[in-house]
Amino acid sequence: MVLEMLLFAHLGITLALGRFIAARYALAVNLLFLGLGSMLPDIIDKPLGLLLYGTPNMGRIYCHTLLFLLIMAALAAYSRDLRLISLTGGVLVHLVLDFMWNSPVILFWPLLGPFPAAVQLDAMSYLQRLLLGLRNPAVLVPECLGLAEVVYLALTMQPSVFVRMKMALRSIADSRR
Repeated sequence: MVLEMLLFAHLGITLALGRFIAARYALAVNLLFLGLGSMLPDIIDKPLGLLLYGTPNMGRIYCHTLLFLLIMAALAAYSRDLRLISLTGGVLVHLVLDFMWNSPVILFWPLLGPFPAAVQLDAMSYLQRLLLGLRNPAVLVPECLGLAEVVYLALTMQPSVFVRMKMALRSIADSRR
């Protein structure tokens, strides 16, 4: 069975790793593009899998390949644009978090042949399968860690969010008295 991470694991873990590497090695990172890159393979492949193969379950195709990563890396190296470099870094972390080495036919496409067929699922069945995956600690723990990082960043980068949340909670508590 393939473990599928959801939004918070990809986004939060990638942002935490990017912030750590940037601080440790004094490198510049564009967190917005790093975060976008952390989701880019799914943003492209899930709808494309639905369009081309009739199921979102074929959501690990072109952008989950080493070829896609190498093209992104070449463009980033050529342009030397921090946004594109950060986007590429996010894609790299996405592939690592998806354990793509466990799917060599996809990772090394087209060298090892066509993408393997997946079970046909409608969108609701696919979503249900993803959510049921949260029963597995190997999926739930990274999701929780990623969510914690996203919340931390939201609160530290935008302190007014915390103030507004605190005021809203206080207002709710006062209205119940």
